[in-house]
Amino acid sequence: MAQQCEICGADVPHTYLVEIGTSKLRVCKACAKYGVVVTERQVKPSSVKTPVVRKKKIYKLMDEELSFEIVPDFGKRIKDAREKLGLKQEELAKQINEKVSLLRKIERGELVPEDRVRQKLERVLNISLVERVE
Repeated sequence: MAQQCEICGADVPHTYLVEIGTSKLRVCKACAKYGVVVTERQVKPSSVKTPVVRKKKIYKLMDEELSFEIVPDFGKRIKDAREKLGLKQEELAKQINEKVSLLRKIERGELVPEDRVRQKLERVLNISLVERVE
C-alpha cells in the first residue's frame, strides 16, 4: 500500500516519521533530510484517554471521602457576580491577572476554568463555583 509524503506529495512504499521544529510529519526518504527521524511507539487503544469536560476533585476530610464538582452554570454565576460588583470583563481579567479572552470563554461556558483560575474568581467575586457530590 503506497503512502504519501507530507512534504513533496510523492507516493512511496514507505514513509519516515520526522520531527521538523515542533511538528511531526510522514515523509519520503529524500525529504527526511529536512528533519530528525523519530522512532514510533505503539499506543494501545486502552491507554488513549478521552478528554474530560467536567473536572472532579476529591478531598479527604475527617476520613470521610467528599467529592466536589464545578457547578454546571459556572459561567452565569461568574457573569452575574461580576455585573453585581459593577465590573467590566476587562477590569475583572486585570484583577485576576488573566486574559480577557479567557474570561469571555469561561463566562460563555465554552471553557471550564482551571483550579487556580477558579480559585481567583471565587476569591475576587466572593462566590463558590463548586458543589459537593455524593
